[in-house]
This record gives sequence, C-alpha cells and structure tokens, in this order.
Amino acid sequence: MRISRKMYWLPLLVMVAMAVLSPCSILAQAEKTDLTLYVVYDGRRSLTAGEERTIFLEVGNSGNRELTNIRLSADAPEGWTVEFNPPFIDNMSQGNFQTVDVLLKTADDAAEGDYNIAVIAEANQTRRVTSIYVRVESASLFWVWIGIGIAVLVIAGFVLIFMRFGRE
Repeated sequence: MRISRKMYWLPLLVMVAMAVLSPCSILAQAEKTDLTLYVVYDGRRSLTAGEERTIFLEVGNSGNRELTNIRLSADAPEGWTVEFNPPFIDNMSQGNFQTVDVLLKTADDAAEGDYNIAVIAEANQTRRVTSIYVRVESASLFWVWIGIGIAVLVIAGFVLIFMRFGRE
C-alpha cells in the first residue's frame, strides 16, 4: 500500500490549525463576563392597588473579569414606580455579590391580574435582564366586613323592635 505525499501534509495541517485556534479559545475563556440577577421574594408575590413592598435583588459577578458602572433600571407598567437602593454599583470584582433593595409601588388604579416588571442591569461590559412577577389582588375585605356589621345591627334593631312592640 502506497501513501501519497499529500497524506503527510494532512496531519501537519491539523496540528497547525489546532495550534492557531487553541489560543483563541483560551483567550475567549479568559475574557468571560457574566452578570447575574436573582430576585429574592419574601414569600408573597401579591399586592393590592397602591400598595408598596420592598423586594431584594441579588446582583452578582459570576465571570472572571471585574464589572464596572452597573446601572439598574426597570420597565414597569404605567403608573407603577420602581426604585433601587443603591441604583448604581461602581465596580464589582469577580465572584462578588451585592444585595439591592427594590421598592415596588403599584399604581393606585391597577386592575387585578398578573404583571411582569423587567429589571435591567447594565454594566460597561455586559447587560442582563430578569423579571419580577407580581399579582395585583382586590383590596382588603375591610368594606365587606363593614357592610356585614351594618346588616347585623339593622337585623338586631328589627328584632328588638319586634320583641318590644310586637306583642302589645
């Protein structure tokens, strides 16, 4: 069996390609930037119209480069307010996390239903978006209990009147 001269060049060509491409993949791994966002709920995701609640957001750097100028913002429904404390993180070294308070206030006229608030973290090197899901429920049963109390008083009044004047 005779091997042609062209076959000797094939392994050499593969080794040269690997030598050229390997440093590129190593450099790509060395420059990994990754910003993580994790919403920490207090167990309740429901609010009533006009109510405000503080939710905690954990911002982290899971890459292997320092992140700088991390700005936090939100895309919320009209009439809602979302405030971050702190709204800006100067720098975050690799492997570090920081908790940010998110003050969320629903609109006074928010209808019942499920809402999605997009939380955006933008650094000079990368950008990350996550969602906060909130359910707006009807107002408390305060007025229902007031109505029941008035109805009980009216019925009790009629019973007293009937007992007092009904047998004469």
